[in-house]
Amino acid sequence: MYKYARLPFLGLLKVSLLGVTFPLLLTSHNWAQANTKQESSVLYAQTPAQPKSQPSKPADSKKTNLPLQEQKQQEGEKSDEDKQQDLPWTLTAATFTVVVVLYLGILRFYPLLLLRLPAELKVPKTPIIPAEFKFPLGFVIWLKYRPRVLDAWVQKHINTFEKKFLKNETVDERKDYVSLPIEVNKQEIKELTAIDLRKTFETEKRVRLLIWGEGGSGKTTIACQIAKWAIEKNDFKRLAKHLMLPVLIEQELKSQSGEGMKPLIEEIVGQIQELSDGEQKIVDELLVEQLLRQRRILLIVDHFSEMGQQTREQINPDFRQFPANALVVTSRIEEKFNGIDTKIKTLRFDGGKLAYFIEQYLKQCDKWELFEEDQEDFLHECAQLARIVGDKKTITVLLAKLYAERMINAKENVLLTERSLDNIPDLIIEHLNKLNRDVERRTSEEYHTLEPDAKLIAWKCLEQNYKPSYVERMSLIDALGKEKADNALEHFEKKNFLIKSGKSGTIRFVLDPLAEYLAGLYLVNHLNENDVSWRDFLAKVDNNPDKQEEIKGFLLALRECCISKGVEAKVPSFVAEELGKLAGLNLEALKQEQIKRRIRLLIANLSAPEANAGDRQRAAEELGKIGLSAKSAAPALIKALKDKDSKVRFTAVQTLGNLGNNSEPVLQALLSMLTNQDAQIRSKAGKVLGRLSKDSQTVVQGLLALLTNQNSHMRSTAAEVLGKLGNTSGPVLQGLLVLLTDTNSHVRSTAAEVLAKLGNTSEPVLQRLLILLTDANSHVRGIAAKVLGKLGNASEQVLDGLLALLQDKHDSVNVRQAGAEALGKLGNASESVLNGLLARLQDKNDHIIVRCYASAALGNLGNPSKQVLDELSARLKDGDEDSLLRDAATEALKKLNNPSENI
Repeated sequence: MYKYARLPFLGLLKVSLLGVTFPLLLTSHNWAQANTKQESSVLYAQTPAQPKSQPSKPADSKKTNLPLQEQKQQEGEKSDEDKQQDLPWTLTAATFTVVVVLYLGILRFYPLLLLRLPAELKVPKTPIIPAEFKFPLGFVIWLKYRPRVLDAWVQKHINTFEKKFLKNETVDERKDYVSLPIEVNKQEIKELTAIDLRKTFETEKRVRLLIWGEGGSGKTTIACQIAKWAIEKNDFKRLAKHLMLPVLIEQELKSQSGEGMKPLIEEIVGQIQELSDGEQKIVDELLVEQLLRQRRILLIVDHFSEMGQQTREQINPDFRQFPANALVVTSRIEEKFNGIDTKIKTLRFDGGKLAYFIEQYLKQCDKWELFEEDQEDFLHECAQLARIVGDKKTITVLLAKLYAERMINAKENVLLTERSLDNIPDLIIEHLNKLNRDVERRTSEEYHTLEPDAKLIAWKCLEQNYKPSYVERMSLIDALGKEKADNALEHFEKKNFLIKSGKSGTIRFVLDPLAEYLAGLYLVNHLNENDVSWRDFLAKVDNNPDKQEEIKGFLLALRECCISKGVEAKVPSFVAEELGKLAGLNLEALKQEQIKRRIRLLIANLSAPEANAGDRQRAAEELGKIGLSAKSAAPALIKALKDKDSKVRFTAVQTLGNLGNNSEPVLQALLSMLTNQDAQIRSKAGKVLGRLSKDSQTVVQGLLALLTNQNSHMRSTAAEVLGKLGNTSGPVLQGLLVLLTDTNSHVRSTAAEVLAKLGNTSEPVLQRLLILLTDANSHVRGIAAKVLGKLGNASEQVLDGLLALLQDKHDSVNVRQAGAEALGKLGNASESVLNGLLARLQDKNDHIIVRCYASAALGNLGNPSKQVLDELSARLKDGDEDSLLRDAATEALKKLNNPSENI
């Protein structure tokens, strides 16, 4: 009914509008004057001519003296004339009322009919007028493009428009929206919603919204979400009271200098035509302009900072004639154009928020059920990414999403072995290979040169000005080779969806950060160890006319590639540092960051697959070399203490000592290593504990408990650590004294040595040590002698015990040696001591080592008696004596200040 009724209504409205102009013409001054003259001439023609000699006064007098009835008749005739003159005004008012009512009725019930009204007057070409021109009718434009009319037009096309807009490749890739960390006008908020922006879009007649931040931080994702809020059917969730049609411009305009706004309008008209009802061709650019000016179109300009200068000039909000009054711009830099109402800055986030973000993303993708039952595994995966990118706010949205996709892929493809990742370039390559595996499963076609071709295409997209942009297709064909180029480009565009075609035969990467990292890997592989080529490249970057801020994303990506892959590719060490300078990084902070990055990589290597024990051990060793700066590696090293490989465990213990981390978890972990079956590990753990835990009562109590352990090795190790701690408390001494009577000889000797180190000369200690001088084990007897020599107690009881050892008959060289050494240290040069030592020196049947120690002891005692000097000198004259003994005798004589003439 509406379809057939609209033409009569429209025709009636046009006639009515013309009807308004006709009475207005009648009421004009010129028309009234012409009418009055015509009536006067008729009146004069019907009146007889009067003689010229007749005076006028009698005539007036006669007129005045007319009868009353005649006067009334004349007045009646005059009234009719007035009525005739008032008739056009009455007709105008009536017609105007009809037109207004008709217009309001159409506006209320059939607003789209008003779009058929002519908004301009066409003046045709004539011999006088050389060309046709259009004259806009401002009043009709005002009537035609009322907000209600535009809303009706939007409402008519919104369903088709929304359906096609959401299928846009850029929009579809960002269909799973998770709130991102951002700043709105320099104030950080947790979650951006339509409510946060509604006040601006409803109260401001002109809205300029800037979304800026680094590549991969979610700028386009936020812009797409704002677009979805603009077409939201629910009034409470919508961006404004009225619907808005989002138009996304993400590539260069077809334009030439001097064309003004024309290329922009043509681009918008083309997209509106494409996204709305295709059967109805839109030819009215004035409609599009009004939709823009009255904020029924939301214009979104993506990658503004990466666009060419000419396009940037033609999408310039500073122009007075710029039509878009609802504008969203995404840029890598903080644009400075006038009238920006809202600035949204995208932020990186830290490891603490990573798990929440990935969880929300997985829920949006309907993949959360894959991880819901195994929360520990999920958190472990999140921690792995946090280790790759660091513990500060260094995680971008893109990296988090790529890693989430990797987690999904690992769960859904259980037969696929996922290799460990420890850097961002590997994550990018993993994403690339994952896309290709999906293509191979879908098409059963293999593509063998995926990585090198992707890197080459990416570099070509950045080669011109070091920022992702469109590149001529022919240049890619030349680079790839004509024989494979078409197949390669089709694969990347139609199957992997990594690149997309632009206008005039151009191509660019879909994701800028992906292009930047792949281009960085291309340069690392291409320039590798060529020092000159790297310096030439850095010089070109330094002289690049674009602002460093605009290419910072690529510089940082290349630097990341140099750090993670530079050793393998033999990239000169100065490259990463110079790239950091060009990107504006602080040099000192840069060095610290490199150390932290290396620590993170080594920590990740501690979790290398079981077969790569060598990699785990090297990672622990390198962390130990870094030392105190690697304290953060302690938790990973504690975990490495349980490694199946003993070398890894040993190195982890050693490294924990180098880190200087004496936190309670570290001490408890080391304490547990004292019960390890490997003696080397126990010994190393004991030494480390001795350095780290001097004031830890927890460790002391643990060691005391181990003194009664059933394993003798653990008892002796615990005793050794207590000696290193230097703790001379009563419980420690009591525990060590008990060990002096232990059934295990090694435990007894260890306890004796520890007591010597602690310097305790109490009577209980001396008595127990004297008993050990007669121990059945020769090693214990020797240790007891050495300990007594160190303690310095030269009592008769001690001397007698040591002299008895000099007569040890069990062929125990170490016992007699220890006895001689101890006597020399105690400083008692009594006759019995000297005789005992001389007896050992004279005994040519005794072991040469025992005789050497006897010589040394005589020299230490400082008694230059004739007997002592003669015996020592005799050792020098006897050619049969061992050279070691001669050297020992020589040193003893020197100490006695009576060197032999044979020296």
